[in-house]
Amino acid sequence: WTWAGAGVRTLSCGHVINRKNLLTLTIPKGPTGRSFEFVHSKRGDPEMMLDLGRLIVNACKVVPDGVVCFFPSYKYAEEVSALWSRRGILGQIGQKKVVFGEPKAADEVESVLARYKAQIESESDPRGAILFCVVGGKMSEGINFSDRLGRCVVLAGLPYPNIYDQELNERLRYLNEVSVGRPGGAGRVLAGEHMENICMKAVNQTIGRAIRHRGDYACIVLADRRYCSERGGPFRKLPDWIKEADVEHCENFGALYRNLVGFFRRMGPASA
Repeated sequence: WTWAGAGVRTLSCGHVINRKNLLTLTIPKGPTGRSFEFVHSKRGDPEMMLDLGRLIVNACKVVPDGVVCFFPSYKYAEEVSALWSRRGILGQIGQKKVVFGEPKAADEVESVLARYKAQIESESDPRGAILFCVVGGKMSEGINFSDRLGRCVVLAGLPYPNIYDQELNERLRYLNEVSVGRPGGAGRVLAGEHMENICMKAVNQTIGRAIRHRGDYACIVLADRRYCSERGGPFRKLPDWIKEADVEHCENFGALYRNLVGFFRRMGPASA
């Protein structure tokens, strides 16, 4: 944002890939119809966690090679993993893909990535692999999941910053202070925009890990009902190279599954 009269120029660069090489799918609910709304007050709903797991189980039946799934925080990733393990979801995923998780220790990242890559390239085990990561974590920035390493990227929810972070609160307080006297609750609007900008910067960095060169192809699954409108909300802040490629706002899991099947059937090994 800027004060009235200040000039701002924006530059948005496109991508080298063919638009048909990228498919972005938004999904507002899981296979059983449970609404996907991973806000802090609702993300602990076990039925929503389980439906996310069912979505990933079914996606792993269709997506070849590597799948990378991102959670909004380490804590939430651990909660979901524990529930999936107790309820058998993790075992079902393991039947289709060898499961790897982002380590908390930085010195273990290289080893996990090496084993993940080796599994995908294995000639003796055709399952491929799935890697569970955290937005803003060690594997969401600076690491490329190109080609077979990232044929599908799944984002569970929106990684809004922690509202209890002291530095963030100081920024929000400043926005409220400089907005005193401006009409229409400008302080709240600016604070909301600031929070959303931080969130979408992290999202864009994360999904950009999958498409790395002209011949690459991948599918992005945005699992949260807040992604499902182009008129407002976070979707409008995705980069143009994503919005200008193939985008489908799926009403239900059946539509998402059909799109996944069609995309990977169309791309196939010959397109790699």
